Amino acid sequence: MAFTPRTFDTILADMIAYVQANTAVSDFTVGSVIRTILEAASLEDDEQYFQMIQLLDLFSVTTARGENLDRRLADFGLTRLPPFAATVKVRFLDNNLVSNQVGTDQAAASLSIQAFDSSLFPTGGPPYIIRLAESTTRVQDVLVTFNNTTTNTFTLDPTTPLGNDMLVGDIVSLVTGATSRLINIGTNVQAPSTFSEPVKSFATQEPAVIIAGNLYSNAVVAKCLASGSVGNVGAGKITQFSGAPPFSGALVTNDVAAAGGANRETDLAFRTRALEALQSLSRGTPLAVKNLVVGVEDPATGQRVTSSSVLEDFINNEVIVYIDDGTGFTPDSTVLAADSLPAFVGAGSPTLTLDNVDDFPSSGTVLIEDTTAASQELVSYVSKDHATNTLTLATPTTVDHAALTIVTLVSSVTTGAESGQQRFSLANFPIVRGTDRIFVRAPGADWSQLTAGTDYVLNKGTGEFSLTSAAGAMLDSIIVANYSYYTNLIMLSQLTLEGSKANETNFPGVKAAGILLTVEAPVIKRVTAQVVISAAAGFVEADLTARVRTNVENYISSRRIGEDVVRTKLIDVAYNVEGVGDVTVTTPTGNITVLENELAVPFDVAGTSLVTVL
Repeated sequence: MAFTPRTFDTILADMIAYVQANTAVSDFTVGSVIRTILEAASLEDDEQYFQMIQLLDLFSVTTARGENLDRRLADFGLTRLPPFAATVKVRFLDNNLVSNQVGTDQAAASLSIQAFDSSLFPTGGPPYIIRLAESTTRVQDVLVTFNNTTTNTFTLDPTTPLGNDMLVGDIVSLVTGATSRLINIGTNVQAPSTFSEPVKSFATQEPAVIIAGNLYSNAVVAKCLASGSVGNVGAGKITQFSGAPPFSGALVTNDVAAAGGANRETDLAFRTRALEALQSLSRGTPLAVKNLVVGVEDPATGQRVTSSSVLEDFINNEVIVYIDDGTGFTPDSTVLAADSLPAFVGAGSPTLTLDNVDDFPSSGTVLIEDTTAASQELVSYVSKDHATNTLTLATPTTVDHAALTIVTLVSSVTTGAESGQQRFSLANFPIVRGTDRIFVRAPGADWSQLTAGTDYVLNKGTGEFSLTSAAGAMLDSIIVANYSYYTNLIMLSQLTLEGSKANETNFPGVKAAGILLTVEAPVIKRVTAQVVISAAAGFVEADLTARVRTNVENYISSRRIGEDVVRTKLIDVAYNVEGVGDVTVTTPTGNITVLENELAVPFDVAGTSLVTVL
């Protein structure tokens, strides 16, 4: 029963009524002795109810706060996220190094290189080494024989010509005479304070090295000394040392922003994360998937899932969920039609005449699958004529098409793929197994049909498919598809398990990530049974056969997906009919095994009973 807190006024009124009914006391006016006593008791009771409400709040995940929330969720092994310190990669610079930048692009094999300003480099004397394009894949050391400070041009020794192209802005640094630098772990650097922000201090977590002749060190991780979002600073903001620099002339910078700093998790964030974690427990297990689909109802047809079975296909890495509404139903589906040309169609024809256009929509796009690849053609039609089985085309055909050529209704996947694109989506889903046919045409090429499992992998549950080729689609490739897709109960069951990105409120999904999940109808296993009965004294067999047949049919129909038909139960349900004296089951001779993807049904395709009672 529900807990209903009582108020002071209600408690006092009940106490006064009880005393009036059971004693001779009659003065209950305000200030009287008996009323004062009852008011004191009512106040205490009211306080106890208040304390109980607070206690309930403390034990509710949705209302608990602070430490009380921590205690409640600790029972489920969930703890609040602590604050985290921001991290960033920093690089150290040697400001003592003689360096500049390449002033003009220079091709490989050249024996000279121009800088913006070469005045700080030696002009002559013994040849010396400079390093070009530090921090790029084009880095190279070359030998300089002369430095023209007027033109800022270095003349290179013929033995060290440019091995790679050099670009404007590439670093030029003096290697000869340069010193290597070691920056120890734990070096403190900082982003200086601003008008609104205090100093943000960081400590390096690994040593850094500036190689002789390099301007920059390797990038090393630095961690903020203060936990929380306060340590998240932008790129280029860390420019100072907290104490003495590791060497005279040292500089520091961060090329990327410091990130990852987070404050202690708030009550709201902790509660939301915890509820999502609790609600998702075991939701992706086979048992959870099997149970959660039961009860899904299609409001349009009234069909409702009454049983389910889960089959894990390890070879194809697929989870198949078989469902039934208790009738062994045939699932509803929509087919993208296909038909053939009864006669030759020439180039320039404004129409296509088919054997039958009834299954085609009033307008759409068709692929004429001529046996010659170069003659295959994609055309759109704007109307159809049932009387003449004719499709009126938006534009005339461009090539001849032979009689008996297949004309396939297709759905557009993309009218122009991006270069290397691999993931695509069909317009409708879930897809009926084995019906998918995907066609592609690259610019300047003929139409070709992709091979399922070899050229692409399809998620039948979501209609998404991925090209298996490492190159993916060619730029501006046209992709179309022909397939059949489920509607009504199968579709709703698929959405319930898979989830819907377009409607997460109604279909959040329950399946585990990383699996292909497909909902299908089970394979119908039609069960034949023959039962011989004898009537007890005072009964006639002819009067009992219909009721025995009904009991046997009901038992077989009650079996769920994957549940065997037990022979002894057939005998048992036959005996349940009053007046049956003896039962012999001649068919089956033993239990009937029903596989995980099968459903036992006691009727043939026409609905005629397969149970015979003699």
